[in-house]
Amino acid sequence: MRRWSLVLGLCAALRFGYEGGTLSDYSQSCTSTGGFLSGRTIMCSSQAQSLSGSVGIELSGTYRLAAEISVDRGEARVYSCDADGERFPLGTVSVGTPLRVEEVVIEPCNESSVFFINAGDGEIEDLRYEGRIEPV
Repeated sequence: MRRWSLVLGLCAALRFGYEGGTLSDYSQSCTSTGGFLSGRTIMCSSQAQSLSGSVGIELSGTYRLAAEISVDRGEARVYSCDADGERFPLGTVSVGTPLRVEEVVIEPCNESSVFFINAGDGEIEDLRYEGRIEPV
């Protein structure tokens, strides 16, 4: 029972938050490996029909992230925060050009670690995210 509580807690730690954006038809699936005596790894995949504005993916704590983000329509900038709470760019995702993030350390911004997907004044459709998250 204790292991399942840990898995559920870790999967709940990764969630989309809103920063003045709109996300529609969002779904997510996560699994966790490891535990108290070994390193934890969370694998997640998610998708949304559309995103407009800016949406943050929130994590609890400091994490190492490896991810691929893709869209079928539109373009978005993806960024995160450094240890000082300043935003830095991770790259741009557009049709036919997925963004691959390799082993980036995501630091807390205020209370949560976040990386943001920002479509600006436009909209992206068929957003897909697959990633691996490990506590640092």
